[in-house]
Amino acid sequence: MSAAHAQSPSLSCEALAGLRLPHVKILSAQAVAAGEFSPGAPLPPTKVPAFCRVSASLTPSPDSDIQIELWLPTAWNGKYLANGIGGWGGAIPYPGLMMALQRGYATSGTDTGHRGNMGAADFALGHPEKVKDFAWRAIHDMTVQSKSIIKAYYGNPSHLSYFSGCSAGGKQGLMEVQKFPADFDGVIAGAPAADWIGLNSASLYDSLLNIPKGQKPIIGPAQGQLIHQAVIAQCDKLDGLADGELADPRACGFKATSLICRAGQAAETCLTPEQAAVADKFYQAVRDPKNGTLIFPGMLPSSELGWGMIPVPMPPAVGEYQFVVQGDAHWDPYTFDLSKDVAAARRSDIISALNPDVSAFAARHGKLIQYHGLSDPIIPTEASINYYESVVAQQHGLDKTEAFYRLFLVPGMGHCMGAYDVDWIDALDQWVEHGKAPSEVLGHRLPPMTGPPPMGPPPMAAPEYTGTRPICAYPSMAKYKGTGSADSAENFSCGPAARGVRDGDGPLKMSSSG
Repeated sequence: MSAAHAQSPSLSCEALAGLRLPHVKILSAQAVAAGEFSPGAPLPPTKVPAFCRVSASLTPSPDSDIQIELWLPTAWNGKYLANGIGGWGGAIPYPGLMMALQRGYATSGTDTGHRGNMGAADFALGHPEKVKDFAWRAIHDMTVQSKSIIKAYYGNPSHLSYFSGCSAGGKQGLMEVQKFPADFDGVIAGAPAADWIGLNSASLYDSLLNIPKGQKPIIGPAQGQLIHQAVIAQCDKLDGLADGELADPRACGFKATSLICRAGQAAETCLTPEQAAVADKFYQAVRDPKNGTLIFPGMLPSSELGWGMIPVPMPPAVGEYQFVVQGDAHWDPYTFDLSKDVAAARRSDIISALNPDVSAFAARHGKLIQYHGLSDPIIPTEASINYYESVVAQQHGLDKTEAFYRLFLVPGMGHCMGAYDVDWIDALDQWVEHGKAPSEVLGHRLPPMTGPPPMGPPPMAAPEYTGTRPICAYPSMAKYKGTGSADSAENFSCGPAARGVRDGDGPLKMSSSG
């Protein structure tokens, strides 16, 4: 906490219950003492500083009921940190609030306007205003109202405002940068589901490819494990270091057909021709069968440990088409038409955040850090690369882009977490408040995975780390210097990455979201 900005409340917590703001109903304002605290199951009690817990309902439209929580520490660092939420939302992102509070931030989160399972989109059926709340309005209104409450409570506004989210939360961060560039001074967008339609369409396509109607999965966890081992065996040393992870999976030319069973080979050690064909299609970009237009990039080699672990057909993807595009809760995903249905979805899309023109955010000296795991089995990493390169093109060069926007690709990381822990908040804060642009960040290596990569927000308590490594700003990658421990960041340097030639490797055609 900066002593220059440390502040205490000028108003009692309970007094906030009587605060009057347009389209805002304060539901409760409760002082919480320092000590063990849990906002509810399944989160275990965690040590927190004293704070004021405010819950409110925002009603920007007659059909809106956006629930938010704002936590206001008694010893405040003078800054505000908003939290995103993954999937289709539906709950307050408490883990993010807990971590931000422990660091002295005033912090808030929202359910994005509805209550329910993060994988379910049934709230959207017949409720276009709730879709708008989820798409962009809940995060923006939460931010505006949180800033008003912060000013009322402390007597001064926050001197800096940040946003942090991953997956759909990462998309929310990009939407803020594109649509409301004055909301935040800095944004962390992890593995963003920026192309909401492309992602859900490709997820649905791959799901149906893997499980034909009435059949069992062709590729399951066992096949994913087998393929992953073969990928590591073939490509691990391409970066000059055998460490069980691929520094640049795009340079790996692995083909699953190399694992097709030979005569006399045990079935558990190889693939059937059908399994190999499906696996190789997972690696390929999904394209419109009529005109070849890129719909979404394919999976990168090293993402295989997450294959077969997701319910299929994937609920969030089915929900997009059932409840938002088709408006029919009984729509059969096996009738999905990759050309016609994707085109219809894009015509009505207000959720995606693909506008490459973020010049207004840059002009305000905003800073954007985006990260993505190179082993992500949910949102292929090249989706982030494509968006970043679209901004570089719009900015007419890498130098202008890097002045406000950095992309970090994390080797071995699954969806939003795994392989390395990185303090993204500190990296952003150092850049915004102290002008220290991150050409690399320090990754604390986690113990090797023994199963599928973890997904979702990081755990509250970090495990024992096994080493460190620099995570380099794209387009650089960490390279081993050739001497010293491979578990120490000092023995690596950032240098140019070797681009692999892959289907769908080029930038997507971007357009402004509605």
